[in-house]
Amino acid sequence: MRKLYPVVGLFIFVLVFSGCDQISDILGDYFPSMKKEKIVVIPTEKKIAAKPTIMTKDTLAKVGSWTITLVEFNEKLKNLKEVLPEYDGKDVETKKLVLEELVRQQLLVKAAEEKGIQNKKEIKAAMDEFRKTLLVRELAVQLTENVKATEQDAKDFYAENEDMFREVPQWRIREILVPDEAKAKELLIGLLQGEDFATLATANSITTSAANGGDIGFVSEFADPQVQNMVFSLEPGSTSSVFKGEKGYYIIKLEEQKGGELQPLETVKQELIEGLTAMKQQEAVVGYIEKLKSQTDVQINEDLLK
Repeated sequence: MRKLYPVVGLFIFVLVFSGCDQISDILGDYFPSMKKEKIVVIPTEKKIAAKPTIMTKDTLAKVGSWTITLVEFNEKLKNLKEVLPEYDGKDVETKKLVLEELVRQQLLVKAAEEKGIQNKKEIKAAMDEFRKTLLVRELAVQLTENVKATEQDAKDFYAENEDMFREVPQWRIREILVPDEAKAKELLIGLLQGEDFATLATANSITTSAANGGDIGFVSEFADPQVQNMVFSLEPGSTSSVFKGEKGYYIIKLEEQKGGELQPLETVKQELIEGLTAMKQQEAVVGYIEKLKSQTDVQINEDLLK
């Protein structure tokens, strides 16, 4: 675990400990170089004498006027554990490394504020966007925390949309394709008299499947609609009559058919509940937005978009 933090470094605290995984995207819009460049902290030669500080019993660390309590620190460790499951939150040495990174981060923040960097236009804009993101996310959580699909919702949706839960059907066919109808009819007569389909396909078919006795393997769809319609009309083991397709005259034999079975409700129920919950929550947020629009003076000048 000691090898983890030199690699992750300040990135962990910008991305994880600040509590929002959109930070890097937001900052990246304002500082494109941050997506590619690494931040290198160069220690200064001069040491600033530390001022005496007063620590309360629940304060874990203090940097100037900034403090962090043990409860706050443990919450940050919890956030880190969610992103890095392999992280050992009980290891004391690891905790020390995490705390040291937090202190380093705060030292840099303090130095940046002393330089007035927080007053730069692009910094203010990024902070404002981040603030909006947090507010919208928290409001969405509040609006949807009690919005959940039930098992009955899943059963009703399943019953009304059974075709969505059928396995994709597949057909294995053999084909004979020749350029003219007369030749195709001659081959069909041979088949009716007991000649082997695969042998005739190998000797006469102009398709690439001829090398495999006309066997094209299992497929779930057909490029030629005429072939598809004929396949749908056959029973496994039966052979078609001669029919014209896009590339010539066909005779096909349906060897096997599989799939098409309805998946049991129990197999898809949990996934259905989760999907329907997401839909209900989205509808709740959209409905709330529409309500706000009806109560608020919203004006848009679309001419400026042209």
